[in-house]
Amino acid sequence: MAEELLFTVDGPKAVPARRISLAEAGLLERQHLQQWVIDHPELIGNGVKIVTFEFDRWVSGAGSAAADRLDVLGIDRTGRLVVVELKRDRAPDTVTMQAINYAAMVRRFSLDTLADVHAAYLGGSTTADEALARLMEWAEGVSDETLSPPRIVLMASDFGPTVTNTALFLYEAGIDIRLLRYQLYETAAGEKMLSVAQLLPVPDAEEFMVRPRSSSATQAASRKSGERRAAAAQRLIAHELIPDGTSLTVTMPNLVGQDRDAIRAWLDAEPDRARVRWYNDLTAPVEWEHDGQRYRLIGLIRTIIESATGKPPQAQIWPTAWYCIDDGRTLNQIADPLP
Repeated sequence: MAEELLFTVDGPKAVPARRISLAEAGLLERQHLQQWVIDHPELIGNGVKIVTFEFDRWVSGAGSAAADRLDVLGIDRTGRLVVVELKRDRAPDTVTMQAINYAAMVRRFSLDTLADVHAAYLGGSTTADEALARLMEWAEGVSDETLSPPRIVLMASDFGPTVTNTALFLYEAGIDIRLLRYQLYETAAGEKMLSVAQLLPVPDAEEFMVRPRSSSATQAASRKSGERRAAAAQRLIAHELIPDGTSLTVTMPNLVGQDRDAIRAWLDAEPDRARVRWYNDLTAPVEWEHDGQRYRLIGLIRTIIESATGKPPQAQIWPTAWYCIDDGRTLNQIADPLP
C-alpha cells in the first residue's frame, strides 16, 4: 500500500510531517484511539451514532458469560448496527474472524436490548425508554429487523495481505465490511495530527488481493446479497411518491402504548395540531401547521405526545404509522410496495 505524505505549508514553504506510531507518541488504544472514535464517530463513517463501547455483557447458549469485549458498537441512519474493531498497530491476521464473531453475537440484539445498552452508555438517570427514543430519533423506522446484519468496520494503522484478502472475499460475498487505516503524524513544531483513509471498499481494490480472480460473478453476487430495504420514509423520499406540500393528518395507530385519550383530546382541541405538510427531505420531511416548523417524523410525534401527556413517550414509536394521506393510508402502507 502506498504511504500517505503529510506536509505543513506556509506560503511557498512545505515541511513534511513525520509518521509515528501510537506507541511512539505515548498513546494507547482504549484511552486514546477509542476515545477519538467515540468523540468523533465520523472517523468510522458518515451517519453513525455511538451506542456503546467496551461491551462485554455476552451470554452463551448455556447461560455462561462469554469473555469477549466489543470495542465500539454504533448504529447508522438506516437502523443497522455497526461493529467496530480497533487495533493500535498493524491488524493481526485473525482480526476478521474476531469481527465476524462479534457481528454474529450482535445480530441477536433486539431493540429493547439495544435501548438498555445505550441507556447504560449514556449513564446518569437515563432510562431505557429515553435511550430508545434517542435511537429512534436518530434512525427513523429502526426495528428489530433493521438491526441485522451488522456492518463491520476494522480500523488499524495497517493491514496485511491476509486481512485484505479475507475482507475482499467477505465484501464480494455481500457482507458490508470496511477497512480504515489511520496514520499519526508529528509536525516539525511537535503537533500531533491524525489522518484516516478507507482502504476497502475502493474502485481499485483488486490490487490488494493475494491472487487474481474474475470479479464479474462475485460483483453481481455482492450487489444482490448487499441489497437492503431502506426505512419507509427513505423509500418514499427516494421515489418522491408524495409531492411536496401534500397535506397529511396525524392519527394514532390502533396499538399505541401511550395515553390515547389524552393525545386524542389534545389533537382535537386545535385542528391545526393534527395537520402537517409533506416534503421530500429526509432531514425534516414534515411541516407542522401548528407552529410552522419542520420536523423529523419521530421528532414531531414525540413533541405531540409530550405536549399532550406532559411526559416523554412511554413506549416505542413507529412514526410512519402516525401519518395518513387523504385516502386514509399511512406512510407505512404507501411505502410498503416500494423496493
